[in-house]
Amino acid sequence: MEMNENTPATTSLAYQQMQAKWNKVQTVLDGTDAMRQAGTAYLPQHEGESDKAYKERLQRATLLNMTRITLETLVGMPFGEPILFTEVPGQVESLLDNVDLVGSDVHVFCREWFSDGVAKAYSHVFVDYPRTSSTREDGAPRTLADDAAEGVRPYWIHIRPEELLFADADMVDGREVLREVRILECVTERDGFAEVPVQQIKQVVADPAGCQVTLWRPDPEQRKKDKIDWIKVDEYTMTMPAIPLVTFYAHRTGFQLGVPPLGDLADMNIAHWQSTSDQRSVLTTARFPILALSGGVDKSKKLTVGPNQWLWSPDPNGKFYYVEHSGAAIEAGRNDLQDLEGQMAEYGAQFMKKRPGNPTATARALDSAEATSPLQDMARRFGFALNQVLDLTAKWQGLDDGGNAEMATDFSVITADAAMLNALRDLRKAKDISRVAYVEQLKAFGVLSDNYDPEADEEQIEAEAMNLFAVPVMETEDEPEEEADE
Repeated sequence: MEMNENTPATTSLAYQQMQAKWNKVQTVLDGTDAMRQAGTAYLPQHEGESDKAYKERLQRATLLNMTRITLETLVGMPFGEPILFTEVPGQVESLLDNVDLVGSDVHVFCREWFSDGVAKAYSHVFVDYPRTSSTREDGAPRTLADDAAEGVRPYWIHIRPEELLFADADMVDGREVLREVRILECVTERDGFAEVPVQQIKQVVADPAGCQVTLWRPDPEQRKKDKIDWIKVDEYTMTMPAIPLVTFYAHRTGFQLGVPPLGDLADMNIAHWQSTSDQRSVLTTARFPILALSGGVDKSKKLTVGPNQWLWSPDPNGKFYYVEHSGAAIEAGRNDLQDLEGQMAEYGAQFMKKRPGNPTATARALDSAEATSPLQDMARRFGFALNQVLDLTAKWQGLDDGGNAEMATDFSVITADAAMLNALRDLRKAKDISRVAYVEQLKAFGVLSDNYDPEADEEQIEAEAMNLFAVPVMETEDEPEEEADE
């Protein structure tokens, strides 16, 4: 799609700064096929390497997708428990089982929204409302009661950052108020028996009398040409004066700007992808030793190597031998892969480690600040964004407040590596710490669950010991009684 000219498809400066970051993370998340399709973007072609050799090396490469594994693990923690909703009006609560009109309940929808934001720094939700006539069939003004009777209701649309081409905002009373957004959509049209995807841009401009919506599509006469002419296909007015779009920022640096939390992990994953490709190439070379010959051969005859064949040389001092790989490069490549895998595994754990509060606050504030983990911060930010979505849903229905949503944040843990656990075990073995202290530290490290009861477990250990040393009672069959003498 053409983005550079002055058309509705023209992207904002923020979009242009973020696009490469989104593409990188999304490509890694999409896995091996997407990485292969990206070709030289993430797997450079070596100097002097033929196109055929490169394609073979590319097709052999496979991705250990630690970025996706880490993302799914992080997202699963705040959604390990249902979102807690309080004071939600009945009109809004009744929509939560199908918030998007395609069957997604609020938990499924929010999990996808949160996951997209964590992957790419931020993500959006547009709270829309079906278009209806301003009057009823009898000519009377249409009311919200009429909409409710006919099942007309607000619904949520997940807008990925790549789909929000442009956004502009003003500062009003210390907060950002959207002035205009342009959203890229894909609609399906029928062309005979076939379905044809068609790009569409929804332009929404804030207006106190109601947001002005304009729909743009490529000129049908220009679809098969390099240049796209966008034409206006529809326009209408929303009853909502403010643009009903909410952005969840996982890591914000400015308006529609941020740092993808998994961006560095994606870079490490790409490095692992490249190292894996090189390692497989080395293994391929090492597995096939080269047959060498000292001394001449009859050039008029083809040298054949294989079973049921014999080798000869006209030079009596000639010698056949194999030249094999030393294996040093294989070991170096293996160590590199192991190092990268360890770094990627540790990277995900950093999101759950607690950190101090605002580093720019006074020393006293730092001392009293509650330590939080990056994942806790993101979950709380998401809760605030979800509250805004609830409020917009309520406003579409003529209500002032949509209630509150609270995300689970009690999942921050202190992670321990093997060295720390071994040191703790040695302290206990030397009787330098009590069993109670040992158990408490294991619980803090997440080795034992918070529900672990040491006293109950002590009783169980004693019971097992008693059973171990108990003398089993052998059952014997009763001997038959002797028959009495007659």
